[in-house]
This record gives sequence, structure tokens and C-alpha cells, in this order.
Amino acid sequence: MQNNIPAPNPAVGGILKSGEMRSLMFERGEVAQALYREIVAKRTGRLARSARVETFIGGSRGDRWCSRLIVEAPYAASHEYGTDDGNTGIQVGAHDLNIVLNQLGQL
Repeated sequence: MQNNIPAPNPAVGGILKSGEMRSLMFERGEVAQALYREIVAKRTGRLARSARVETFIGGSRGDRWCSRLIVEAPYAASHEYGTDDGNTGIQVGAHDLNIVLNQLGQL
């Protein structure tokens, strides 16, 4: 059996850039946001409150909707990745975003 599917396939490209795909990606981002808010340390709640979701056209060829979870608290990077003051003060990062990705992969 032979087929003649053009590359790039306009049907697949249309689906990847459709409004429905954008909605699905935003929904997946909201699931990631809920997971993050559930597992992040909540001493003040600022990290959990600062998490937000955005959608954008991306992918390796810029041909599809993607979603991004952004955490904007001033200390978000040091919480996530840890800190090192150069002497003895090494603080290990929490790696909450990696845990969220692993949990998303199990859904």
C-alpha cells in the first residue's frame, strides 16, 4: 500500500495550531499549576500564589501551541535550584518543578 502524505502535513499543522489545541495546552498547564501549588513549601504561600500559566507558539519548528508554568516570586530560583555562598552555606534545591513534570507524565 502506498500513500502520498505531504511533508509538512497541512492537516496536522492545522490541528497543532488550532484553538482547541491551545485550550488543551492551557488546561494541561493548569493541571501543572495545581500540582505545583499542592507540593511547594507554603511557609508564606508566596511561591504557590506566584505560579501562573501561559500558552505560546513553540516547539522545535515553531509549529504548535505549548504551555509554560511560570513561578515569579523573587526567591523562586534559589528555592528550586538551591544556593551556594562559596564557603559552607550550601542549600539544596527543592526541584518542585521536576516533580510536577514527573507527575504529569504519570497522568
